[in-house]
Formats: sequence, C-alpha cells, structure tokens
Amino acid sequence: MHWNRGRRAGIVVCVVIAAVTGGIAAAWLASQLAGGGVRTTLPDPSCGAAAARLVNGVTPFFKAPPATLTCFSTAARECKAASIAVVENGVDTGTSYVFVIEPGRTPCRVMELTQDYSANFGGSLGPVSSTPCRRTAVTASGVVLNCGGPDILIPASNSVKSPAVVP
Repeated sequence: MHWNRGRRAGIVVCVVIAAVTGGIAAAWLASQLAGGGVRTTLPDPSCGAAAARLVNGVTPFFKAPPATLTCFSTAARECKAASIAVVENGVDTGTSYVFVIEPGRTPCRVMELTQDYSANFGGSLGPVSSTPCRRTAVTASGVVLNCGGPDILIPASNSVKSPAVVP
C-alpha cells in the first residue's frame, strides 16, 4: 500500500512536469510563429545577396549581381522597405549580414542582423544579433551605414574600390 502511494505521487509529479513543460514549449512556439521570439535564422533578403571579403568602409564585393546592388541603393535613397544579404567569407568561418531598411522613420534607419558561421567540424551557426544603424549617406558610390562602429559601405556597383564620400 505504501509503495502504491509513492508510485501515484511520482506519476502525479511527472504529469505536472509534462504539463508545465508542454505549456512552456507551446508558448515559445506561439511567440516564434508570431514573430515575437528570438530569431535563429536570418530573414530572406528582398534585394538579393552579395559576397565580400570584408564588410567595412570599402566592402569590395567579389560576387554581387548588379540588380541586387541597385535595388538596395534605390531603396536606401528613398527610405523604402528593402533588405540585402552580405556574406563575409573567411577561409572556413565568416559572418552573414542582412541589412534591413525600416521605412517611416526620420532619419531613415537600417537594422543590421548578423550571424557568424563556421565550416569546421561539420559546420555551425551562431545566434542572430541585431544592431540599429544610421544611413549616413547615399551617393553614387553606394550606401554608407553606421552601426555603432566604423562606417560600412554597401557599394552601388561591383566596380567601387574606394570609400564613399560622406557629406
């Protein structure tokens, strides 16, 4: 009789734990589906993607479709919703960026979403982080952003070799 009481108590505890855990998991899933949760992947860019050796004040692209660069540059000039992905390639690690223009703000604001990756030991992805940026200039050279550190240039074409002039 004493054994059954302990067994019943154990079953009750397991059921309570399962209910609580299931409730937490359901709440987390609902927040992810509603967009209110922590992002684990970068969003798909509306303008397309480019690849660079470095993302900095010069950002020399080695692969960037002209339409991708024109799309982002035009959207930045007009402060319209758009995004571009830029993959900074290292030898076996790098960083993926998505720059997202947030229209309707004065001054125009861009969010920098980043995720580190590694090709080592089967590959891995780091967490996604976000940083607000200011659009400091849109010139013939491209879009200059400041995301809290040195300026970043998203060139307007593949031929841009020098930093944009910031007025």
